[in-house]
Amino acid sequence: MPKTNVYEIVHDKLGYRKVSARWFPKMMSDEHKRQRLEISQILLHWCQQEGDETVDVGPGGDHRTRNKLLESYITEDETWLHLSTPETKRDSMTWKHPSSPVTKKFKVQQSATKVMATMFWDSRGMILLDILPKGESVNADRYCETLERLRHAVRHERPGLLRSGVVLQQDNSTPHTAKRTKEWLERCRWDIILHPAHRMNLLVKFVIGFQSLTQTFSHTVYTRFSHGGKNA
Repeated sequence: MPKTNVYEIVHDKLGYRKVSARWFPKMMSDEHKRQRLEISQILLHWCQQEGDETVDVGPGGDHRTRNKLLESYITEDETWLHLSTPETKRDSMTWKHPSSPVTKKFKVQQSATKVMATMFWDSRGMILLDILPKGESVNADRYCETLERLRHAVRHERPGLLRSGVVLQQDNSTPHTAKRTKEWLERCRWDIILHPAHRMNLLVKFVIGFQSLTQTFSHTVYTRFSHGGKNA
């Protein structure tokens, strides 16, 4: 039987289509799903428990409604920053007329030199960007120093938040769960929520935070990084 007849029977008459499997970045186990469910329930319970409040936002008598939990919620995560990050295809998009010449974009590689950046942000934006000095590794002592810089940044950038209470979301890596780190968090009376596995859609302002960070360093070449914490 000719291939064209087989294709006609399978595709046109039986309605079959040849498609690729749907791509997922990560495969979650039942334990990962359980953790996501528990964390989602905790966040929902806290939001309902804290409730909303109306606050003044200007001299004209304007008001807005805010959730107390989201106002105290700080998310932490790490990412690698390359010294040279080429602009993305989206960044290079331009308006053009049908008669305009074709624009060209050459492939540019990211630089091999990179540094680890720890970022803390909340619903209003980035609070602290901490660059790990070259040759150092993240341990409990180093992370406690970063938390101390975060505390000073919160006092400066978010007045009153230390008094009302901080809720910090971080993963369960060894520096974050070490005894000294736990003692620091207990001494400052900060509440902790762990990141769920493969958790991007459960992080507060994840997209806004990391997209703005990426855009800040995009198509910019640095000869060196100034190490240490930097406020937003």
